[in-house]
Amino acid sequence: MAAMAVSLFPLALSACATTGETAQLEPPAPAVAPTRNAQLADALARELAHLSRFDPDRLDQVQAEMDALGLALARGPVVAPPAPTPIQELPPPPPEIAQAPSLFHGIHLASYRIEDNAYAGLATLRAMFPDLVEGRQARLEAVTLDGQGEYLRLKLGPFDSRAGAQQACQAFTAAGAFCQTVDFSGYPLTDRD
Repeated sequence: MAAMAVSLFPLALSACATTGETAQLEPPAPAVAPTRNAQLADALARELAHLSRFDPDRLDQVQAEMDALGLALARGPVVAPPAPTPIQELPPPPPEIAQAPSLFHGIHLASYRIEDNAYAGLATLRAMFPDLVEGRQARLEAVTLDGQGEYLRLKLGPFDSRAGAQQACQAFTAAGAFCQTVDFSGYPLTDRD
């Protein structure tokens, strides 16, 4: 048995000497991450490698998808767009233009002589028409009516267009409330704590 082992040893050395190479083992491939996307990418890569060697014409059928995937991978991770910012209350106009008409449109819903009554009126409108008032700003505009004196007009807005304000007015008048389209000038009627 020892003689046989001694005779095989020179044969193994001669095989190495004739090829000039030593036997090398390839390192094992790293394991694929256990996520669905990683396993799908690995399977897809193996399928594409197989097609590139044995059936390259089939790759022409998916060229657009491969181009899109290559661009997406080159761009890096996809970042979700930022969430839309909520509509913020408009700041009061500077004193020098406080009396100028607004570029936005509004709707005039009621008139009051006292500001406290305007707050109460706004609360009533919110209770009666929550869907129509929600998300809108309230403003008061001081006006002098001939023969009647001074009033505070309660307005809601802003609306980007006169048509948008008219549509809102139609909903209020259909429910039996007064409504008139106007500009959205005036000062903010802020919520009381």
